[in-house]
Amino acid sequence: FAQPIDRKALVERHKVVVEKFDSLTSLTVGNGEFAFTVDATGLQTFPEFYEKGICLGTQSQWGWHSFSNLKNYRLEESYKEYDFHGRKIKYLSQLKEPAHAKESGDYFRVNPHRLHLGCIGLELINSDGSKVKMSDISNIHEVLNPWNGEIHSTFLIKGKPVEVATYCHQNKDMVAAKVHSPLIKEGLLKINFRFPYPTGGHVDSGCDWNHPGKHGSRLTLIPAGAIISRSLDTTVYYAKIEWSGKATIREKAKHYFVLSPSKNQDEITFSCLFSPGKPVAKNPGFIETAQNNHEVWKKYWTTGGAVDFSGSTDERAPELERRIILSQYLLRIQCAGSVPPQETGLTCNSWYGKFHLEMHWWHEAHFALWNHIEFLEKSMAWYKKIL
Repeated sequence: FAQPIDRKALVERHKVVVEKFDSLTSLTVGNGEFAFTVDATGLQTFPEFYEKGICLGTQSQWGWHSFSNLKNYRLEESYKEYDFHGRKIKYLSQLKEPAHAKESGDYFRVNPHRLHLGCIGLELINSDGSKVKMSDISNIHEVLNPWNGEIHSTFLIKGKPVEVATYCHQNKDMVAAKVHSPLIKEGLLKINFRFPYPTGGHVDSGCDWNHPGKHGSRLTLIPAGAIISRSLDTTVYYAKIEWSGKATIREKAKHYFVLSPSKNQDEITFSCLFSPGKPVAKNPGFIETAQNNHEVWKKYWTTGGAVDFSGSTDERAPELERRIILSQYLLRIQCAGSVPPQETGLTCNSWYGKFHLEMHWWHEAHFALWNHIEFLEKSMAWYKKIL
């Protein structure tokens, strides 16, 4: 009889390894409702470098925003009547005239747009107080393991080692990380949380860092943590940060917060939960989040269908197998949510972050074919909702 597939070996031989800063090799953790994309440091330390590549998004299925409708545009102003097999049907259209109809159409095309919820990065400082640059970082070895949903990053900053482990909780819109380095004891490594205003752009990261006066970020301290309340026009959401060990958090600049670990330790673990309502319950800790990932991902990979090409002599087999495994990972974290999937998942705002119904075929139909029908079913109720 044929031996059963060693599914752990199958998945783990397709770990993704990054060994340099490259704007096209960012990595993502997620759960289908929320995703967090990182650079070679394991967090979102240098988001500007990745702006024109695979940008460092923090996005959710609930996080949407609209600019204020100051001219009282109405949706019906953008309808145009078309003949559809003898029936007159009105569709939303990009009208060129009259001027108000064009403006109305432009407004509703942009709004609502998906929100970038916030950047979480390493605050890296040289001993002279200057900022560490990417060129100061060497010996990068970052590994995404699809088997357990972990991104593990190691690198050197002027000879000093840094190790970062990053997870996304599989049942919450939350990222958890562990950072270990002697630089913590020297006060040269901290964690920063930065919050942008949305751009409303057609294809971009969704981050506008140039208008700090247009939105609000208010810090409230809680035991071993903090809640940052965000207000953008009529949109409100929250980021709840908790940490282990001794640390303090302060506002360094508008929408820019720094978590400083005590200098008597060389490690810090923290979590950041994003929520549309004010969070009350305690965040799961790093160890709990890691365990959650190990259990959920093991179930995902050991149920449903699998194909193993390791016995094939065809030279194309390894690459085909790699694409199968990594596609299953990517679509599970980006497109297995409660609404139809967006073209670029939960990473950046193509088409203003809006989803497209053809993506149900491209990004979710495969769940049924691999007998993971539960991930396709999550978004089916959306059709009934809009009927």
